[in-house]
Amino acid sequence: MKLSYDEFERTGDVDPLVLYTQAIKSAETRTKYDRTLRNMLCVMLEDILHGTFEERARELICRGREDPDWVRDLLLSVSRKLRERTEHAPDHPQYLNPSSFSNYFKPVKKLLDMNDVTIPWKRVYSTFPEQNNISNSTRGWTRAEIQKMLMHSHGPIDHAVILVCASSGIRVGGFEGLEWRDLTPIYYCEGDEKEARYNDHNGNHSNSKTTTKKRRLCVEDDNNEKNLTIACARLQIYRGSSEEYPAFITPEAYEALLEYKADWAHRVGHAPEPHEPMFIRMGDLPRKASKTLIKKRVQQVVSSAALRDEASIRNKPRRHTVPIMNGFRRFWNKSCKESLSGDSALSSLIKKEYMMGHAGLVSLDRNYFKTHMLELAEEYLHSVPALTINDTVRLRTENTKQANTINKITDERDAEIEGLRKMIVELTARFEESQK
Repeated sequence: MKLSYDEFERTGDVDPLVLYTQAIKSAETRTKYDRTLRNMLCVMLEDILHGTFEERARELICRGREDPDWVRDLLLSVSRKLRERTEHAPDHPQYLNPSSFSNYFKPVKKLLDMNDVTIPWKRVYSTFPEQNNISNSTRGWTRAEIQKMLMHSHGPIDHAVILVCASSGIRVGGFEGLEWRDLTPIYYCEGDEKEARYNDHNGNHSNSKTTTKKRRLCVEDDNNEKNLTIACARLQIYRGSSEEYPAFITPEAYEALLEYKADWAHRVGHAPEPHEPMFIRMGDLPRKASKTLIKKRVQQVVSSAALRDEASIRNKPRRHTVPIMNGFRRFWNKSCKESLSGDSALSSLIKKEYMMGHAGLVSLDRNYFKTHMLELAEEYLHSVPALTINDTVRLRTENTKQANTINKITDERDAEIEGLRKMIVELTARFEESQK
C-alpha cells in the first residue's frame, strides 16, 4: 500500500475548522466545543473578527500565524473580561462559576493547536481565577428521595431508569449504548453435596458423616439447575469501546428491568432481540433513547416529586444541592464504600472504583488489576442491601445476606471439625500401631 501524489495533502490547504473537527473524537464533546467556539468568535469577539463563523475562524488562524502575540493579547483580554463575571454574586444573572472558566478556552486552544498557532498558554492560564467559591454543599440523593421518585415515576421505563441509576452508579451516557445483550443475570446456585466419613478408634468406618453444600455465584449458562435465586445482574457499559467496563444492579433493579422489558415488547410488538436498544423512545419502533431524553425523564420525575426547591428553580442557580444524574452516582459511591467487604481495604476500593468506570487509584489499575466478573459480583453483593431502595425488599435482602454469612460460618466450622476428626483418627491409628 502506498500514498499517491494526488492523495498527498498539505495541511495549510485544509480549512482550519476541518482540522479542528478531526481532533475531537466524541460527538458530544464536538457539540459542546462548537457551541462555545461560536459564542466566543461570533458574540464575545463580534467587534474584533469579521464575517461568518467559518470566516472568523480562518481570520483568527491567519492573524495567529502572522502575529502570535496578537492572539495571546486577545485571549488575555477575554480572560480579564470573563473574570469580571466571576466576581458577581452567585444569584446575579451574569455570574460565572470559576469552575466553568476554562471551558471557554478549551475549544479555542484546540483550534489553534490543530492549526499550528503556538502561544504561551501558561501565561493565559495564570490569569484564571482561583476556584475557591465552588459550593461544597452538593450531595447525592438519599434513599428517601429516591423512594419518592419511584412513587412519582411515569411507567415502567422511569421505574427501571431510576433503579438502574441508583444501583449501578453509571453515568447518563452509559444508558445510550445499552442493548439487551448487555444484561446478564447472576444467580446463587448450590454446589454438589460433599460427604465426609471418618474412621472410629478401631479403624472401622463410622456411619456418621457430614454433608455440606457450598453456595456460589453463577450465570445461567454455567448451571444445569432450574431453581436459581437471583443475586444481582451485570450491565456491560460502553460495549466495544476502550471505556468498556462491567456495572452491576440489584435484584430489585433487575426485576424492574424485566417489567420494563415486557412493556417494551408490548409497545414494539415483539420480544426484544439481543442487539436491540434497551431504552427506547416513545412509539412502536425500537429507536434508541438518547442520554438527553433519559436525563429529561428523570428531571420530570424529580419535578413531580417536588425534590427541587421552587424558589431556586425560578432563580435558575448555576448549581443545585443535588445534581440530577450525578446524585445517583454519589448515592452509589457512598453506599458501596460504607459497606463491609471480605477483601482488603485497598483491593475493595480498587474494585469499586472499577465498577464506577474510573481508571482506579492510579492510572495503571485498569490495565494491571484485572478481575473476573463473578469476583466483582461477590464484592458488589456486600453493598446490595444498602443499594436496595424498597424498605421491605431491603430487609429481606439483609436477612438473606445474614443467612448466607451464617451458612458460611457453619460450613467453615464443619470443615474445621472434620479436619480435627481426621487428625484424631490419624493420631489414634499411629498410637495403636506403636503399641503393637
